[in-house]
Amino acid sequence: MELPEEFVTQVRQYIKNWQDTGRLRLAIKNMQDNQYGPMVLEALDKEGLPAYFMYLPLQESNYDTKAIGPETRFGIAKGAWQFLATTGQEYGLPPGPLANVREYDEQDARFDFAQATQAGAKYLKYIYSKQAQASGLLVMASYNYGHNKVRGMVEKMPDNPRDRNFWKFIQQYEIPVETYDYVFYIVSAAVIGEDPKHFGFDFSPPLLQLTQAVN
Repeated sequence: MELPEEFVTQVRQYIKNWQDTGRLRLAIKNMQDNQYGPMVLEALDKEGLPAYFMYLPLQESNYDTKAIGPETRFGIAKGAWQFLATTGQEYGLPPGPLANVREYDEQDARFDFAQATQAGAKYLKYIYSKQAQASGLLVMASYNYGHNKVRGMVEKMPDNPRDRNFWKFIQQYEIPVETYDYVFYIVSAAVIGEDPKHFGFDFSPPLLQLTQAVN
């Protein structure tokens, strides 16, 4: 895949954004303290997905299983994977009676990390194999921007993976700043995760640590 010249510059900027807040450290701590990492890696591996997607729930919720998103016209996203009620139900996560209220609900399967992780991996696999044509960055954008919204947009793009990727997508369509940020925060978090100490973070490389533990 051909990357635009400004890609590295943008990644460096988002790395700086991570360095300026404590959010990445908090998210990694949540993941490690609650042993969420192995569950995510196992679910991704089962669906044949790259391990780097473990940084997606990090960006979504800081690995907070009780996370609740803002109220939108599409509903309220809940749980570590921030599923909307409709999408969650489609992937085996029945919503609770408080689905339309910004409150925690123990009956809502989206708050169950194990179940939500299985659903998240299946949803990513669907996007990865259908609309996104194996473009990892486009999968991330699709997950954030909305399954139904992105589907029609991406399907209007050429079938060739060289022409159906994140870079072509943002040239062809005007996407929200939130979605652009979302993709670059995940990519930059993955870069930091390869050598955290190099970037001034005090945690060990998450993927290396998790892979060793699983093995």
